[in-house]
Amino acid sequence: MTQRLQDVVGKLYRSVAGHARQVFALSRREAERLPRLPSVAVISVTAPGRAPANLDGFDHVLRLSFADVDFLKPGLSRKATENLTDAFTRRHADMIRSFVECLPDEITAVVVHCEGGYSRSCAIALGLHRLYGYNVEMEHLGRANSSILYVMTGDDCMVCSRPGRGQQVKLDNAQDVFNDAVASRTRPEKKFRKTLRRSAHRK
Repeated sequence: MTQRLQDVVGKLYRSVAGHARQVFALSRREAERLPRLPSVAVISVTAPGRAPANLDGFDHVLRLSFADVDFLKPGLSRKATENLTDAFTRRHADMIRSFVECLPDEITAVVVHCEGGYSRSCAIALGLHRLYGYNVEMEHLGRANSSILYVMTGDDCMVCSRPGRGQQVKLDNAQDVFNDAVASRTRPEKKFRKTLRRSAHRK
């Protein structure tokens, strides 16, 4: 067991009902080794084409599959561009919000895992912190995928309790950026970057 996993397990055992929920970002391998505590819910993120993670024994599990691609990042690699159609979307964000909003009060912690535990899971954990006030270990979230965070919250730097009309507009802009990113696969990169700048001005 890695030191990181040991630290998280210790905190899961010490979670107390009635306090703000904790959210942790882990790798797939680490999440599969977690003790099956009834106070823990899991958001499982796997890459398209990969088998589901082994999470038998957890009562509350949301399984998602999407690629680790940041469509807000300029100069997308060829591989990232090819994966755009499998990127995180508004539908994924809605599923996450519905899942956590329906969790019983007995759930004191949410573990989010992706394949490596650095990008997708960190973005979702940070999004839950900003949307719902979940406690996070900010020092472990520095490599969060910015486009996932943007789609989840409507802005990569906003702090809010519930999404509202203004946030909906920003989410629509995020979808526009994503659509432009997909379209950019058939047009020059320079033109795509201009589209990104125009979208940023609309926020």
